[in-house]
Amino acid sequence: MIVVLFDLEGTLVQSMEGDQEAIIDFRIKTKEKLVELGMPSNLLKGETRSILMRNKAIEYVEKNFGWKEAKRFHTEMDKFLKSYELLWANRSKIFSDTIPTLRKLKELGYKMGLVTSTSREAANRILSMHRIGNFFDVIVTREDVKKLKPNPETILLALKKLNERNFFFVGDAIYDSQATERAGGISLIVNRNASKKLKFQARYTVRSLTEIPSLIQNLTSKC
Repeated sequence: MIVVLFDLEGTLVQSMEGDQEAIIDFRIKTKEKLVELGMPSNLLKGETRSILMRNKAIEYVEKNFGWKEAKRFHTEMDKFLKSYELLWANRSKIFSDTIPTLRKLKELGYKMGLVTSTSREAANRILSMHRIGNFFDVIVTREDVKKLKPNPETILLALKKLNERNFFFVGDAIYDSQATERAGGISLIVNRNASKKLKFQARYTVRSLTEIPSLIQNLTSKC
């Protein structure tokens, strides 16, 4: 059976993506927090993306920290991240094309999963606020894995839980596309802004989520 996996923030709902000032502040604060918790500043030099900083930090912790240090690191980072994640969850707004698309895919009989880099608490809050949780057969959050997209670990875990291999991944960012390719799937990137050119190569792009069901049907019929 074909599986359709979705990214959450930026794809199904809008949270921080429209606030560049908030994104920059979060990246700066993330780097400061990682250094405070023992990451060498040179390890993060030149890295601006918070997820890539966190992935590098996880590798460093595994290789260099003892059990107590590692536990403190993970506890403090979780507390730090949730303070932002829950704020963004509460401010999130659902895109108008989200529910019609999820309903159509459900009617067509596809299994669906959610793969997100936020916490389970924040994800559940978003899903509950916008009443879309029941569409998904599996939900994988940052707390379920060691490394986040562009590492394919979250996607592979979702596929394992669903006991499936063939999948499409619907996202909005380069990390979604990269993680999908590394996991052996087909990426469908939604770019709602017609004046915005993607700065990365995507397998397929759409302007609206409502294009997804027919696109998947066309692609699977050719296989």
